[in-house]
Amino acid sequence: MADTQFARRPLKRIHSTSPLTSRPSSRSGSEELNEIDAYEKERLENIRQRDALLASLGFTPTSNHPPPPKPAKQPKSNKDVSGTRASTRSVISIGPTRRSARVAGLVSKAEYDDLASRSPSPRKPLFAPLPKGRTPQIPAPAVKYSDSSTGPSSPASRPTRSSSGVLQFEGRWSGVFTPNVTPEEMFAGGAFGGSFFIDTYSNVLKTPISSSTDIPSLPFSIPESKKSTYLANPVPDPEVNRFKVRAGQSLQEWEKAGWIWPGDPRGWAQWYVRFWQGRRCEDDERQIRRWLKVAGPTGRFKRALLKKVHQAGGKGAQGLRDENVGRVLRQCLWQWGYELNEHEYDEAMSNGGG
Repeated sequence: MADTQFARRPLKRIHSTSPLTSRPSSRSGSEELNEIDAYEKERLENIRQRDALLASLGFTPTSNHPPPPKPAKQPKSNKDVSGTRASTRSVISIGPTRRSARVAGLVSKAEYDDLASRSPSPRKPLFAPLPKGRTPQIPAPAVKYSDSSTGPSSPASRPTRSSSGVLQFEGRWSGVFTPNVTPEEMFAGGAFGGSFFIDTYSNVLKTPISSSTDIPSLPFSIPESKKSTYLANPVPDPEVNRFKVRAGQSLQEWEKAGWIWPGDPRGWAQWYVRFWQGRRCEDDERQIRRWLKVAGPTGRFKRALLKKVHQAGGKGAQGLRDENVGRVLRQCLWQWGYELNEHEYDEAMSNGGG
């Protein structure tokens, strides 16, 4: 096989330092050519012997001769080129180029060609999309409030509760602001890690705010044994929360975001307590718009929880009834006075909750 490898090696230009030409350079050109002819004859004999050996072993010998050069293509005129392109476009087939003999044998050629020419049907989503929610229209205000937080001298009545648990406020916000968790239920159930009414400093009022002032003024009562844990816990504790997870930001972060109105220096939940009690003020519309963006029919937290529950199995034990599904979202919504229950889920899935 060493002869074979040597036979395949292309001829190199012979230099004066090559082993084959190690003789003195004073030799004549005819002597060098005779030596090259002898080498070529020996190479061809080696190839012949190799081919004979391969043939005796049952193999087809391969040719070592280079293939003949392809004839040069004749250049075409512009007219010929354009005509060729036009004819190529006219005969392009859009059907599949491969045919399955096994499938073709089961149906007729016409049926097979019809099946092969059909495009695949689009993949159906695993879950039906959520119905689109509809944001309620906010009516124009009927009363112009002053810059104070006191509102009108005659407070509104507390909301009633529908058979489905939705709070029904009268007047301008009827059918617009529809929480289903009262402030009392929210704090007694566990919200803000139990630290909403702690002693702290208000960067908006530039003064300290005290739990000893705010807690006694609440329009509801919480058992004394729970007050320090559920209202004025020095350090927010996720285990106090309704869904046992941390959710939400601190008062300082709310202040930096510009969400705090001086009339309610502790934030949205303080506004909600006073609105539920009957106070109406200039900040009502802003706060209710915020609530709609979180827990309303198109609220981002509500829609995110709906999607998780829907994909987990709907109202079943692995969906709505499993509080591990969207636990943080549930706690966030709870702190906005809203809980996704079976009625709310049915409403959202039937007509978007609007």
